[in-house]
Amino acid sequence: MRPGATAGGAGLIGGLDALLHLAVQLVWLNLWWSLLTLRGGIVLGLGPATVGAHAVASAWARGERDVSVPDVMRARWRERRRPAAGAGMLSAALVASLAATWWLSRSQTPLPAAVAQGMVLLAALLLAATLPYLALVIERTAEQGAPVRRISHLFAAGLALGMARPLLSLVLAAIWLGWPLLLLACGWPGLLPVIGVGVPFAASAWCLERALPRAAARPSDPPSAHDPPPHSHISERTS
Repeated sequence: MRPGATAGGAGLIGGLDALLHLAVQLVWLNLWWSLLTLRGGIVLGLGPATVGAHAVASAWARGERDVSVPDVMRARWRERRRPAAGAGMLSAALVASLAATWWLSRSQTPLPAAVAQGMVLLAALLLAATLPYLALVIERTAEQGAPVRRISHLFAAGLALGMARPLLSLVLAAIWLGWPLLLLACGWPGLLPVIGVGVPFAASAWCLERALPRAAARPSDPPSAHDPPPHSHISERTS
């Protein structure tokens, strides 16, 4: 057998092994996100679990492949639980309120219904521009040691990022909405509990890590040109 063919076969096997490892990690991430969400009774667990999953996916995006998924996510659950739970509850309440308003507006006369639905659509667009950045804002605010006094500050920072980077916001929205819709369109709804959020977490974290350097963590308080960039990283690794 030629050496070139041997090397090509080894490269193919290595590529398949890396792809399989990635798939297993995404399923593992999805599983721990689901468990930690249920641990907080869904509403109180959604935010902390999302921040933990974002921390793991961001570490992967930076090339840290030996991150322990359960260790990092449980650590973030304990460290970021208070602001993350509040942000998760407010997000759920806003989404439910918009959905209820849209549904009730259907029974109104045409003019009030059009006004109500227009306001709901505008609020939904603003919320869609904010939510993909909340986990990043919570994580990096905590890394910089800045206390979170009000949940509204987190939403304001997320909205500032979303409005300042409309193309990135559109990409993030397409990732989070497109992946589950793609699974449903392909007739694979059974994969949603297995890898429904793992892929969006990994893809969105990759985009955020490249579009927003670590020094750009606080849009509401931009760093001075004379200040050195902060150095922060995730230290939880498997031994």
